Amino acid sequence: MSAGYDSTSPRFFRPADVARIRRNQRRIQFQRMASISGKAAVVIGIVAASFLVYRQTQGDARFAVKTIEIDGSTHTSRAAIDAITRQYIGANLFRIDIARLQADLRRLGWVKRIEAEKKLPDTLRIRIVERTPVALAAVDGRISYVDESGVPFAELSPAVGDVDLPLITNAAGDELVRSVALLRDLRMRDPQIYSRISEVKPVAPNGFALFDRELGAFVYTEEGDLSAKWRDLYAVARAEHLGIHDIEYVDLRFAGRIVVKPVHPAVLPPLTHPQVIPTQITN
Repeated sequence: MSAGYDSTSPRFFRPADVARIRRNQRRIQFQRMASISGKAAVVIGIVAASFLVYRQTQGDARFAVKTIEIDGSTHTSRAAIDAITRQYIGANLFRIDIARLQADLRRLGWVKRIEAEKKLPDTLRIRIVERTPVALAAVDGRISYVDESGVPFAELSPAVGDVDLPLITNAAGDELVRSVALLRDLRMRDPQIYSRISEVKPVAPNGFALFDRELGAFVYTEEGDLSAKWRDLYAVARAEHLGIHDIEYVDLRFAGRIVVKPVHPAVLPPLTHPQVIPTQITN
């Protein structure tokens, strides 16, 4: 029979060393407190050091702006930029409000947005992103450049921008935006036809009068597949030998039909209606 032991023996019920247990608990608590205190001291040290660095950078004359570098200003004059940015010379580099700087420079018509970089110890770099004009618009008695959103932003000047852009007339607000959208779409889809348009007039509710510089006449049309109708018009002009001085206006707003009003009807072949050339287009 294997040897065994009696678990009920009194030696298994000897009282624990209470004093030693308490000493262990106090030691563990002390170690925890020491660890927490050490971490707190590190955090406090970091905060204090950061505060000192912050105070130093905010007040140290070494970080006063001495140089402002400008890049990207093609049409915006440096004199106009300097007139705005000179107020930041001498300002603490770390205290410059970039949002305010952006708002200040956006007052210049050509400026769309800016990107600013602070270069230690005393240089502010500014990169200007300018607007791209897509048309000209007659607004309030002035000819202004218009961006792709339909916003007039700077008055026409022979020194800057593209003076050959299409001119939008009799348009403001939503009509101006609609006219710009037409030109933008046509420029992307059919640059050849876009290059022939010199003036745009919106016609309610969804039409346009577009001046074709090669035909020398206004072409009335609606939003839609302008390219196909315009090429049909060119085919008719070639077939009827109509040049730049022969057409008073053209109307493409009829389904499957091109209406041409000649300047001198007598020079054209005999037609059913001598004043209007109805041409049936087979699609």
